Amino acid sequence: MDELRVVFDGNVYALTTIQKAALKFTDAFSFQFEADNGRVKVTVRPLSDAYTASDSTIERLLHNEVLDQHLRALVASETETERNLILAHAFSNTKLISP
Repeated sequence: MDELRVVFDGNVYALTTIQKAALKFTDAFSFQFEADNGRVKVTVRPLSDAYTASDSTIERLLHNEVLDQHLRALVASETETERNLILAHAFSNTKLISP
């Protein structure tokens, strides 16, 4: 069976970040993850003959999506305090439970 192995540095990208990135491509490919010695190995297999995992396009797309998910998590972490403050203020004058 046609498959592609992509390796990520586990010290740079978290496993959950890589899994979230792979989710975008689950309509055409299946993914298997293996964490080993600070590396995350991803095996990519096409779901049908219409796709080929050996094509380096999926590897480049996966790398781009991993970077995107990593940056989204970074921004969410950096802005968590502000988001919580805005939410607290928005709900401060509302009754969340009816008497």
